[in-house]
Amino acid sequence: MSYHFATRTAGLRSSAIRDLLKVTEMSDMLSLAGGLPTPDSFPLADLRREADRLLSEYGPRVVQYSATDGVVELRQWIADQYTSEFARPVAVEGEIIVTHGSQQALDLLAKVLIDPGDVVVSESPAYLGAVQALELFQPRFEVIPGDEHGMQVELLAERLAAGLRPRMVYVVPNFHNPSGATMSLARRRHLADLADQHDLLIVEDDPYGAIRFAGEPLPPIASFTDRVVYLSTFSKIVAPGFRVGWMIGPPEVMSWVARAKQAADLHTSSFAQFLLANVVQQPGWLDAQKARIVPMYRDRCVALADALEAALGDRISFHRPDGGMFLWTRFTDIPDTTALLQHALREGVAFVPGNAFTIDQVPDSKARFSYSTLSPAQLGAAVQRLARAVDAAS
Repeated sequence: MSYHFATRTAGLRSSAIRDLLKVTEMSDMLSLAGGLPTPDSFPLADLRREADRLLSEYGPRVVQYSATDGVVELRQWIADQYTSEFARPVAVEGEIIVTHGSQQALDLLAKVLIDPGDVVVSESPAYLGAVQALELFQPRFEVIPGDEHGMQVELLAERLAAGLRPRMVYVVPNFHNPSGATMSLARRRHLADLADQHDLLIVEDDPYGAIRFAGEPLPPIASFTDRVVYLSTFSKIVAPGFRVGWMIGPPEVMSWVARAKQAADLHTSSFAQFLLANVVQQPGWLDAQKARIVPMYRDRCVALADALEAALGDRISFHRPDGGMFLWTRFTDIPDTTALLQHALREGVAFVPGNAFTIDQVPDSKARFSYSTLSPAQLGAAVQRLARAVDAAS
């Protein structure tokens, strides 16, 4: 049978990461591909206790329909957190919407902001999930290169001065996926200044900011301008299966996003919101959770980086991130990591080729390795398999 599909589906790509999950589920495969939080980080005992208490004490309210913008208890917690983070008041009403993960936030923003042909500025390399969410609405991507200090904002300034007028600028300033880069303080201030000068809307996506294991925290871009929609999530710091994230932005934008969310799903899971609100509102709980899990990621990052340097030496280069879940690498003698991946899969190790994180998807010498799920010992074994694959591909 033949079916007619909307023209906007023509450029809709499949996620290389999601496609690899089928392969990485094989029992003998060591995966450096998916950026899944380690299950060791999930606070199962706390979640079980609060789930039982909620159902017994709150009754039907926690499983009933709720407000589109989120249950007030959770929005109040978000407002309190970010009034401090942004160094300015964040209102419970009008500025916060709880979403079905921060991925839904990107989809909703694209729905209300982007017409076909509108310009969207993105870093390169780019977070694949954001590209997928945005490209369905047929924008024209304007790519600004990044380095280990984040998007090269000075290049964006040049293009704006030459007449570029984007509908939005999308950035991941903390421990970028895939590059692991952290945007410098100077670039954060510069980007905020550009937003004010040129009436830009910045989408600041911060799913990894809590996983900092080196260096000092930097203020969010949203603390320097109110022309920001800030996104975050519980997926990395509590557990991803709840699919609960949030967005904070100008009321004029949030009012349209709320209408789009009403049409999409009515509201995010009431039970998940109540459960998470009751867990994170416990005094000291979030700090204790971070103190417990951040060393897990630090040790894994060190293990992977040390193993790559020992096994591959100058055949690979990368910078060590200050947090997050990823190492972004370049091979000196492998021009096409999509070909290397086939050798790696035969050796029993998976990773994501670098071109999966580009708009044009031209094969290159780069690769993203995630250290988040495997133990340090498993990471060492994975690198030995990778080294054999590199030998075979060279």
